[in-house]
Amino acid sequence: MKFVKKIFASSLAALILCTVLVTGSAFANTSSKSVTGYGELTGTLSGKSYTTKVTKNPDRAYLTIKGSMQNKKGQTVVNTQQLSSSRGAKNLRGKWSSVPSSIYVIYGTHGVQGGSKYGPAAVYTYTHP
Repeated sequence: MKFVKKIFASSLAALILCTVLVTGSAFANTSSKSVTGYGELTGTLSGKSYTTKVTKNPDRAYLTIKGSMQNKKGQTVVNTQQLSSSRGAKNLRGKWSSVPSSIYVIYGTHGVQGGSKYGPAAVYTYTHP
């Protein structure tokens, strides 16, 4: 049984290493929820990349992303400006242009707002760069 556990642990470690090498990040986080008028609002952070998307945008709202970056001590090192899509967009994608080497975790607030008919909504994510 110990041999099987060692094989499993080795295999799991190799899989994680391959994931890091292929994707450039060991951790991606996605959060989504159903939002009246916009269908599914989904936010994803993966390393230094972010995505905010909705399945529909009938009232020409903005999609947004706002980030916060902390070091291992839990101190906020960077608060990013809120970035917004053009009106009516269904996807907002990009990468943080500058992530200090001391950053341990990035938090993201992904939103849809500014529509003429439906209210704002947000989902929250985090990742390690």
